[in-house]
Amino acid sequence: MKQTVQQVLEIPVRSECDILVVGAGPAGMGAALTAARKGAKVTLVEYGGKLGGMWTLGLLSPFFDNRKEGLNREFREKLMERNAWGGLWNMSFDPVEMALFLNRCAQEAGIDVLLYTMACEPYMEGCAVRGVFVQNKSGKQLIRAKVVIDCTGDGDIAARAGCPFEIGRPSDGCFQPMTMMLRIGGVRPEYPADRILDWYTVLEKRVADKEQFVRDVPFTFPALIKLPREGEALVQWTHIRYKSGCSGDDLSAAAQEGFRQVESAMRYFGEIRDFLGDVHLLELPAMIGVRETRRITGEYHISDDDLKAGRRHPDGICTVHFGVDIHEPDRKEQTNLPNPGFDIPFRSLVPLNAENLLTAGRCISGSYLAHAAYRVTGDCLKTGEAAGEKACEALNRGISVRELARTNSQHAK
Repeated sequence: MKQTVQQVLEIPVRSECDILVVGAGPAGMGAALTAARKGAKVTLVEYGGKLGGMWTLGLLSPFFDNRKEGLNREFREKLMERNAWGGLWNMSFDPVEMALFLNRCAQEAGIDVLLYTMACEPYMEGCAVRGVFVQNKSGKQLIRAKVVIDCTGDGDIAARAGCPFEIGRPSDGCFQPMTMMLRIGGVRPEYPADRILDWYTVLEKRVADKEQFVRDVPFTFPALIKLPREGEALVQWTHIRYKSGCSGDDLSAAAQEGFRQVESAMRYFGEIRDFLGDVHLLELPAMIGVRETRRITGEYHISDDDLKAGRRHPDGICTVHFGVDIHEPDRKEQTNLPNPGFDIPFRSLVPLNAENLLTAGRCISGSYLAHAAYRVTGDCLKTGEAAGEKACEALNRGISVRELARTNSQHAK
């Protein structure tokens, strides 16, 4: 039987703001920057030590599905100016430069940034979210807000506010595997950027014990992602299966398994020095890559039929062009399905059962298949941008974000 204790605390109010954004990954940066640039008083809470989420803490590149206007274009162009853009498919970036760039953006926009801070749970008045309790070195505090945007990736705030959600694969609830990225140096400059798998093909032929090889690092379709800086690359090779990004114990165990696989990977790189170069480890990520957890049910649920039909919506905030990409939890292979291009409607960012709350990023309302296309960072950035814009519009008009979503949809009809 699970033991519990009760504790009564007086919790100080740290601050009040118009819009509170929880999570500073691509979606959170999109939401916070857009809202602040429109004149809103914005607080941005991030449990890591720098802005960017998976882009910086997770060492995730390329910047998939980024051929969009707004912040997608701005980020591409600014990173080019910093000589931090290029590499694989001309959509990779230097994660160090990305972190510095995002920090400057936040400072110039006047965002109140709280790093090293965990969002605990929403502060509720009935079904209305009025802020979020946070915890850091200063203790537990409350940040009051008129609108909260959940950009945690996992829908933590929405789930704790009582919003319904779907989770994992429909047949059994299993998640796509997690990945521990790694940044390496010593890659031969002449190694072609678009040959993401050639090194693995050579290595596979040279390894004597092939069964042990796959046990050591189980993913058999890895990618070497060359970065703009000469000789550097990110490697997506590890696969950590049957772990939940919603469980603290699972995340800890997954990280430890990820580090074990990285150590094995570096040992195997030594067997192809003549082909790939004298590869050495430069950096491990500060967070493990989680592909999916909760999908918060919203005013509109993006369905499999929406995806397959390439459906457009009058309140569409962007069109997803990335293909359906599923890392199977029980197989070594990936499942890739075509995507004709479908819209994300604003209504899918408005959760059921809670007011003054929006979601953005991979936790928005959609099916397992649709999520496997819109979960990439270009679309996460765009949903964050839309959430920040619509939150400001609702506040300026004196209506709720739900009223705004329904009004926009009805007017478009």
